[in-house]
Amino acid sequence: MRLRPPDWPLPRPDAIHHIVEDFLTDWTAPNAHILPLRRFLENCLSTDLRNFFAESCFLFALTRQKLPPSCQHGYMRMQGLAGSERLLRHAVQAGLLEDY
Repeated sequence: MRLRPPDWPLPRPDAIHHIVEDFLTDWTAPNAHILPLRRFLENCLSTDLRNFFAESCFLFALTRQKLPPSCQHGYMRMQGLAGSERLLRHAVQAGLLEDY
């Protein structure tokens, strides 16, 4: 921006997110600020920004081509799978693991 001439106009944005702010604003309100901001960013980035448990990431990895970022950064970087009896039975029934 420093290299642009003084009268150079800013480009038009593709999307705008408006929020209400005053000295009484509670920035941690889930329905008033966090959820609309997350949905705006998801729309801009065309991805799912929710956090998922390891079991959900495991199922996403088996059934989808594109994983949510939380699964890519956590589960797929070998940070472990929180196992359960139900998940073990599912893996055995699907032929992914042998039953010992």
